[in-house]
Amino acid sequence: MRLVSLSPAVTEILFALKKGHLIIARDQFSNFPDEVKIIPKIAGHQNVDISALQSYAPDLVFTSTIIQKHLAEEIRTAGIECIHQDPRSLHEIYQSILEIGTLLDCEADARALTERMRLGMNEVRRRAQNLPCRPRLYIEEWPALENTSGGHDPPYASGNWVPEIARIAGGDPFDSSACAGIVQGKQLLSHRDNQLSFPVTFDQIQKWNPELIILSICGAGALADPALITKRSGWEALPAIQKGRVRVIDDSLLNRPGPRLMEGAQRLYAWIFEMLH
Repeated sequence: MRLVSLSPAVTEILFALKKGHLIIARDQFSNFPDEVKIIPKIAGHQNVDISALQSYAPDLVFTSTIIQKHLAEEIRTAGIECIHQDPRSLHEIYQSILEIGTLLDCEADARALTERMRLGMNEVRRRAQNLPCRPRLYIEEWPALENTSGGHDPPYASGNWVPEIARIAGGDPFDSSACAGIVQGKQLLSHRDNQLSFPVTFDQIQKWNPELIILSICGAGALADPALITKRSGWEALPAIQKGRVRVIDDSLLNRPGPRLMEGAQRLYAWIFEMLH
């Protein structure tokens, strides 16, 4: 079977299921494991040249998350078989892996992988239960960027499965419902686990008063600049920033719904443990 993976998470899953050799092309962000780097790249992520995709004559194309939903529709319209997955929780991530296992006739390997992930998460949860308290976390997925009108679009807090992982690791992730009220003339909405990443205001963050701030900037890997937070106007007054409690995580360990989320949970736990001891 000739597979094209346009999702870094699916690429990692395919290799974990010993099906990486079936990938004939991948998206530009698929960079793990190292073996993937010799596979031809198709430029783009949300927008892909369909004719370039067709030139590979794939039997099946994989896309994932809400940002590729429209792309999946374009691929299907072009007559190419496409599997689109959009998990929002750890349970749904496990289910997506099992679905891939069924499609590729490797159900046993898929079950084994999901079991390893569950066991890994449970081990982190067990350790976190011995922490003296649950510190407040703020995990940012997208920074405040200047827009075309000269202002700045708001930063986005990590959503989907990330708050779930933060709790497993022993933290209390940012929740806008804890900051309920009127901010800048707008009614704040409560945010719950498994919802999409969401915009935040400084007033909300100030009210939350996070004890640990983590940058998990989408697409930046481990190269996000802490100054995105520490030099942001007004944010320098936050105690977490004044105490140097800002960490940068390789976003592929939190933003990709795949096997390495275990490593992301371990990293969060290690930082929380370090801070509390």
